Amino acid sequence: MEATPANPYSTPAANLYGSTSGDAEGTVSPSTIAQLAGTKPWVRFMSVLMWILSGVMVLLTCFMVFISTTGAFKSGANSAFNAGVMVGSAVYYGVISFVIIYPALKLWKYANCIAKLMATRSVADLDAALTEQRRYWKFHGILTIIGFCFAIIGLIAFLVFGLSAFMKSGMAFPR
Repeated sequence: MEATPANPYSTPAANLYGSTSGDAEGTVSPSTIAQLAGTKPWVRFMSVLMWILSGVMVLLTCFMVFISTTGAFKSGANSAFNAGVMVGSAVYYGVISFVIIYPALKLWKYANCIAKLMATRSVADLDAALTEQRRYWKFHGILTIIGFCFAIIGLIAFLVFGLSAFMKSGMAFPR
């Protein structure tokens, strides 16, 4: 089949949605834009909170390292233990603060993509927004799997060490 040539005498069509292609397939429906626009302020809000939390945790980490290295625990019987706990806590908070940065960045990019989508209404910008959202949820899914694995390992360790301590105590199992 041959494509029919465009009629030079037809009424011109305006592209109201800013799509680079003149067809309706290249634009996103206004209802989809409205739904995503409704989530944008909340996505931005959560991203800002995550950035603030990460910053506070970095400051807390620096404070803990400062306290443990300046010898604030030199007086007392358990000074080495207290300093060790402080350094361990600092490492923990430092790792968690950097883990929080990635989802905060993904949410920030997602909100930016929604803003761009609201301006252009192009399917490519919708795809970019959904890609950032997918990456955010993939990261949380991976963290959840890791958390479950640590919980299972912790439960098994608790049972093994608990049973071991119980057996060494010489007590009998209740009947």
